[in-house]
Amino acid sequence: MARLKLDAPPPPVLLEDARVQALQIARSEPVTPDEYVEVIGQLWSKAQAAFLEIGKLLIRAKDTLPHGEYTTALEARLPFSARTAYQLREATRWALEMDKRRAIPLSRLPGSYSTIYQLSTLDPPTLKAAESEGLIRPNLRRSELIAWRQTKTAGIPDRAALEAKREKLRRARERLDEELRRIEGVLEKLVN
Repeated sequence: MARLKLDAPPPPVLLEDARVQALQIARSEPVTPDEYVEVIGQLWSKAQAAFLEIGKLLIRAKDTLPHGEYTTALEARLPFSARTAYQLREATRWALEMDKRRAIPLSRLPGSYSTIYQLSTLDPPTLKAAESEGLIRPNLRRSELIAWRQTKTAGIPDRAALEAKREKLRRARERLDEELRRIEGVLEKLVN
């Protein structure tokens, strides 16, 4: 008979009994639609937390790594594209800022980083309209947001595009004004 040593930990208990393992698997596997929804919902919540953590790490890496190293040494080796990395950073930055300002708590945001990224691109009046229409909620889908945004902006030009066009027209007007002054000067000399 083997003696137990008082200073040694007890030997691990092995669950080799197939019946015990089968019961554990049966207990953890969903069967009904409600159980599937519950388990998937729990995993989706974990996914949202994971993308926020990934976003925080990407922000920290971008802020702390030497210039150029983020892109060459880190971003190029990630298991997703540079565009995805950018959206993860910006969605995380925006979500944390909204939560910090108590404007939109994390619990009300969708579980998808790409949907949150789309929300982050809304200007304040459009974001306020989305909130007032009940669009900002955990089950908001990206496609739903894009369709809603298109109905809101149908026939309304993009502000950034209008500002760029205005600046282009101002530069053109300055060139035309300069050319007009030059022609008037030449004409004045011809008259005298």
